[in-house]
Amino acid sequence: MPGWLSSLLKKKGEVSSEGVLPVLRQLLEQCSSTEYAYLCHPYVAHVSKIRGEGGFCGYRNIQMLVSYIVSTRATGSERFGDRFPTVFEIQDLIENAWDMGINSHGRQETGGIKGTRKYIGTPEAQALFCSLTIPCAVQAVRDEDSKQAGTRMLDAVENYFSQGMHDGTAKLRLTALPPIYFQRRGHSMTIIGLEKLTNGQVQLLVFDPTFRDSPSIQELIDKDFQYKASTVDRMLRPYRRSCRDLRHYREFELL
Repeated sequence: MPGWLSSLLKKKGEVSSEGVLPVLRQLLEQCSSTEYAYLCHPYVAHVSKIRGEGGFCGYRNIQMLVSYIVSTRATGSERFGDRFPTVFEIQDLIENAWDMGINSHGRQETGGIKGTRKYIGTPEAQALFCSLTIPCAVQAVRDEDSKQAGTRMLDAVENYFSQGMHDGTAKLRLTALPPIYFQRRGHSMTIIGLEKLTNGQVQLLVFDPTFRDSPSIQELIDKDFQYKASTVDRMLRPYRRSCRDLRHYREFELL
């Protein structure tokens, strides 16, 4: 890792927004094209990459999952105190997991990640959580037909969220479930929910570490509001990932 990047990460850490999920809940309630939507626990923070940091999406998604653990005092929260770990601390935790023999093939494949900007993925995230005895499970979805792969992945996500809802008839099906670490080729995101449109289309709702929440979203945190349909759709667009967005991929991993 170049010195300038190490200094940048130590100085700025990350860009984190709390309170975005309640804003999205109101937008989805007002969206005329939404038939129903599931959402994870509202305390999950949206963590975004710092400009110039490179391929640290995996680290940012781990931080988003940990934001749930810390804010809800879920199993393993004592491992983190009242904050989520830095990129450097995540590297140490993954290296320690490899020392314990958990998904240690990652060390052979990468040559080690400490002090580097090397890519990490689902096996490293799983290793970190397992090493801290935090319950997690990986589900891989593969199909030579990319359309079928996408459909099966969406079915798996809906099945997950449906187990945590209280009212299966409501438009907004709110849960207290943790988010999902979502990996596709070349990129990872955090799934915060799933939406079915009135036209039958099903799509993911995500926090993508590549993007930051817009000022128009940030100014709505902790507020009640009402917008016209065109504005609602525009504001939801950065958080939606449709089958069309996923059509080029035949493999997905969920943690």
